[in-house]
Amino acid sequence: MQIRIKNHIQLDGHTELIDQVYDTDWTQKGDFHYLLYKNEEGEKVVLKFHDKELVMTRFSEPKSIMRFISQGQALVGIHTPVGLQQFVTDTSFYKVDFTQQVLQLHYQLKTVDREQILLAMKWRLAGVNCYSQRKLLKIIMFPLAKA
Repeated sequence: MQIRIKNHIQLDGHTELIDQVYDTDWTQKGDFHYLLYKNEEGEKVVLKFHDKELVMTRFSEPKSIMRFISQGQALVGIHTPVGLQQFVTDTSFYKVDFTQQVLQLHYQLKTVDREQILLAMKWRLAGVNCYSQRKLLKIIMFPLAKA
């Protein structure tokens, strides 16, 4: 199976388009689904999700973890050029629909004091029902307008 990631990022008037395809493994343990792949830097990435939460772990040096809770906020640690920084993901929309094979996620990345929005994103993960005969799994990310 493969995973396809499309990412459209707009920052400071610049646009970056990313379209990547990776071989991936899918497993299910209890209520959680796991997608495992290696990114372009060769780092292992794990997407762990169910109907109310997604955790994305990048096994880089050092490791980065982002957590998204349906209609909620989560404290996350992200490594930046100035070291580990803590932020908050504020997830306004989260939906997993295995019938339609879609996981959708809308979130804002905020400072810990929640006063500044650093990034607003929308993800669409299509083909998450890995029981199907599909061989290509898509993750599509689009930026949202800042609130």
